[in-house]
Amino acid sequence: MKKVLLFTLVLLLAAGMVFAGGSKEKGEGDAADGGKQFIVIKSSSIGGSWYACGAAFAKLISDNTKYVAMNSASPGLTNESIKAMMDGKAQLGLADAEAAYAAFKGKDPWTAPVAVNNLFTIWPGVFNVIVGADTNINTLADLKGKSIATYVEGEPSGIAFMDLLSWVGVTDKNSRVYRIMKNDATRMFIDGQADCLIYAFGHGHAKLKEITTARKVRFLPTDDANVKKFIEKYPFYTSEQFGSEFGVPDEQQFISPYFIACLDTLPADQAYEFTKVWWENWKFLEDALPSNVPYINRNNPKGDLPFPLHPGSEKYFKEKGIIK
Repeated sequence: MKKVLLFTLVLLLAAGMVFAGGSKEKGEGDAADGGKQFIVIKSSSIGGSWYACGAAFAKLISDNTKYVAMNSASPGLTNESIKAMMDGKAQLGLADAEAAYAAFKGKDPWTAPVAVNNLFTIWPGVFNVIVGADTNINTLADLKGKSIATYVEGEPSGIAFMDLLSWVGVTDKNSRVYRIMKNDATRMFIDGQADCLIYAFGHGHAKLKEITTARKVRFLPTDDANVKKFIEKYPFYTSEQFGSEFGVPDEQQFISPYFIACLDTLPADQAYEFTKVWWENWKFLEDALPSNVPYINRNNPKGDLPFPLHPGSEKYFKEKGIIK
């Protein structure tokens, strides 16, 4: 018994030393004790393409630089990524243009501009408007009076799509709009509790595969006049055919590039190094993210987005002649 108690005490003391040694803020490291500097990438909850991207990027950074990178797989989309970076809980985050631009300009839900920088764009996000294949919903206007599962309150992308619906007479006053997280919205639609699902899925998305396997669906197109009006108001989008990749008839859907976001306070040498390891390991990325990487525009890392490229990544792209 005494030996057991003594062994337990030793373990507790050792654990105390570990926690004391690990009490440094993220990003700190002591060269004298061989400490590593930690980098956190805020992605999304487990299962989506953002989560897979964060995991792949973290491995690249950890295997090819002096930093140890961790993928923060937690709920929330762009807003949560930006909040995590502002709070010092992450150095990098995945983001969509619409929500990040609201932060960049200090628009609702932000009270002041946030210095969001673009490290580089990745693949495009496709904003899918999904209904059952056997329903009588054929246009956006037909959603009036129906149940719609979409973005949580305050997400700028959700606000944009409610804008679009309002132009054809569909509002949260004449329809049942459920503002819930993507996983819950997906399950609600699969279970037949929602007539329509509006969320960004896109190429290779696991949840979209789950939806199209569970039930037969269609994507709702929008008319040319509203496409033009939407893109004028939200210039991060284009309208392209999408669907056949998932065995669904192609329809016009709105598309906008995702990107790796950082704040302007990220050190230039880190931004350069993180960009380099991504841009020079395409074989690894193609193996890790086979459904997404083919859609990355390698000739346009800025993606025509209204955010400055971080000076560190810009330096890399100029050195390689990718941008002038």
